[in-house]
Amino acid sequence: MTFLLKLYNTLTRKLEVFRSLEKGKVKLVTCGPSIYQLPHIGNYRTFVFEDILQRYLEYLGYEVERLLNITDVEDKALAEAENRNITVKQLTDGNIKTFISELRKLKIKIPDHLQRSSLVVDEAVHLIELLLEKGYAYWHTYRGRRNVYFDPLKFEGFGKLYGLDMSKWPKKKRRFHRDTYPSDRWNRGDFILWHGYKKGDKVYWDTKIGKGRPS
Repeated sequence: MTFLLKLYNTLTRKLEVFRSLEKGKVKLVTCGPSIYQLPHIGNYRTFVFEDILQRYLEYLGYEVERLLNITDVEDKALAEAENRNITVKQLTDGNIKTFISELRKLKIKIPDHLQRSSLVVDEAVHLIELLLEKGYAYWHTYRGRRNVYFDPLKFEGFGKLYGLDMSKWPKKKRRFHRDTYPSDRWNRGDFILWHGYKKGDKVYWDTKIGKGRPS
């Protein structure tokens, strides 16, 4: 008997038979926590689902290599560390340790790769350089910071996956200067890719595009 796995394709809005790019192997990338605080029960619902998906793929005979990203440097982490009067690394190291411990308590398989954002800054800078080169991103100075922003209107098909009505995009240029923001599920405007260095910053990297940190 041949077992088929059907998954809902968000792009096509259809239920489709899963086929791996490489026969017998699956590379699975799943979204991990923003580790400025401990994950809550809603976060763990996501991780349990991802674990079930991996286990079922393995049950079907696939060799699964999985990566889970951990966002350990962002606006919220910087603010929380400052509020507690500790370093960002002290904050995130403790939360990551607890996170892994709780994954084990839930019998969730620990992914092959737990990738911290802070350890792939050079890779992020390379991607930003490519976006700048292709004209999808641009430099703009805001409150003393020379930042990089992504212009969705320059990228054909932007919003298609989400089902965004691009005809309602604001005519006047809008920029979001923080990593995350409240309000609507999707805020229409240019979003930040790179926070330029400003005197007094405690967390930054000296890179090919200057001092700063990725969003």
